[in-house]
Amino acid sequence: MNLNLSSMSQLASSFSVSAETTNGNAPASLQGASIAADGTLSFNYSNGASVAAYDIPLANAQSPDNLSAVNGNAYTANAASGPIFVGSAGDSGFGSIESSSLESSTVDIATELTDMIQAQSAYEANSKVFQTGADILDVLNNLKP
Repeated sequence: MNLNLSSMSQLASSFSVSAETTNGNAPASLQGASIAADGTLSFNYSNGASVAAYDIPLANAQSPDNLSAVNGNAYTANAASGPIFVGSAGDSGFGSIESSSLESSTVDIATELTDMIQAQSAYEANSKVFQTGADILDVLNNLKP
C-alpha cells in the first residue's frame, strides 16, 4: 500500500475553541415507553427526556372478513380479501391508537351464563316432550285392531 501525503496542507495557526454548546443529556435510566395516538413509540428516561423510536404501522384490507387465518393469531391476504394497505394511525382509512387503555367488554358474563343454563333446561324439557311423544306413538303403532 502506498500513501501519498504530499498534496495535503495545514493551516499555520494554532487551534482554539471559538464557541461551545452542549447537545446531549446527562446519563439517565430508561423509565418506560409510551405510545401516542399517532402510533409513535417513545422511550421515556429518568431525566425527563423522551425519544421517539418507532412508528407503529396499521394495516387494512378491502374485505377484512375474508382474510385467511394463519398461525399466531395473524391473518394474510387472499383473492377474496383484496390487497393489504399499510399506513399510520390517523391517516385516512385507518383508526387511532388508544395507549394504556383497556377495552371493557359489553357482555355481562353472569347474565350470559344464566341465560345459557335456562336455554339448556328448556332444551332438555323439550327433548323429554318429544321422547314422550315418540313413546306414545310407538304404543299406538303396536296396538292391534
